[in-house]
Amino acid sequence: MKYQRRFLPLLSVLLLLTSCALPPPEETAAEGTEIIARCPVAGERETAPQALPSSGDLRGTDLRDLDLTDEAERLFAADFDTRTQWPEELPEEFDPAQLLEWGKDPGLGLRELHQRGITGKGVGIAILDQTLLTEHQEYGDRLRYYQEYHNAAQEPASAHGPAVASIALGKTVGVAPEALLYYIADDNYRDEGSEFAVDLSYYAEDVDRFTALNETLPEEEKIRVLSISIGWTEETAGAEALEAAIARARAAGIAVVCVNSRDPLLEPWMGMGRRRRGSYNNRADFRPGVFWQELLYSGEFRGADGSLLLVPMDRRTAASPAGAEEYVQFAEGGMSWAVPYVAGLYALACQVKPEVTFAEFLAAAQATANPISIWKDEDAEYPYGRVVDPAALLAALE
Repeated sequence: MKYQRRFLPLLSVLLLLTSCALPPPEETAAEGTEIIARCPVAGERETAPQALPSSGDLRGTDLRDLDLTDEAERLFAADFDTRTQWPEELPEEFDPAQLLEWGKDPGLGLRELHQRGITGKGVGIAILDQTLLTEHQEYGDRLRYYQEYHNAAQEPASAHGPAVASIALGKTVGVAPEALLYYIADDNYRDEGSEFAVDLSYYAEDVDRFTALNETLPEEEKIRVLSISIGWTEETAGAEALEAAIARARAAGIAVVCVNSRDPLLEPWMGMGRRRRGSYNNRADFRPGVFWQELLYSGEFRGADGSLLLVPMDRRTAASPAGAEEYVQFAEGGMSWAVPYVAGLYALACQVKPEVTFAEFLAAAQATANPISIWKDEDAEYPYGRVVDPAALLAALE
């Protein structure tokens, strides 16, 4: 939810998009191979600022005229991408190219599993999100279905869509790098003048679209999990319709992962962070997520008992909408990034044990996760969760 609200105003800055003169979604055949192509044109770089932008958003920014030698704190807290132009005067410990590369690793020993052939090959992952850059090298060759509805059909490629797709199944970034992608881009809001108001009615229709689509797919390419990086309460407009559609999808064999703490299958999950130059493969580098660590220390965090299941979230590198070979690193993540990570893990579980249910997957994740805590000071140790162990999880299922 955080990143959806944050990125909407950035769409026009990041990318200008031209359509390929294909018919709108409502007029295309509902076949599993139907893809509406999008032809992105990278936007112009921003003019060089006189000082380091206070927004913390350095994507596409020309910083070559600045001396940033003493700006390590602000740089490590900023988002940047492969289009950011850097000066020679940078902190010694801040190497943008190196940080981007490190951020691509999904961590938790997953690349070792990939080398063993556990890649989610052939497992279908559906994503319902914002407009996608369909041709990105992280997932373009495995995109089996793509449709756009309502305002999403006129929007440029978003920062959110390519990120969640690459985190779930990106070739170098993703958890399940050989899974298949089925994607619908649509609105989860309505315009009320200048107000942003969430309305999940369209998403309810889209979930039913995925369920119907799955009935037409060959057995070996079925959708096994649907990732939706949003959360809601029972008062949210359209929530009842969306929850009913999700129940229908689950009854049809599609697991659904989203940000919804009212769902017992989803409530245990949370995203975590890592040290600035650390690795998600090294337990000593793990940290509470940036957006919730202060709540943890204050005792207001809902997982203060250490029961939450943790997956990587902060300092991740993901596919950028600025071009098919462009990447972006987000210093601070949100649950939007944790949801596709969990979906990718479930795709690996489906490869290892095709008949697995999400409830079995969750039970195995809880049984094999490793407790972790952090010291804020000499007198207070805070258990903040249990880190998922993909190798042990999959071995338990096998």
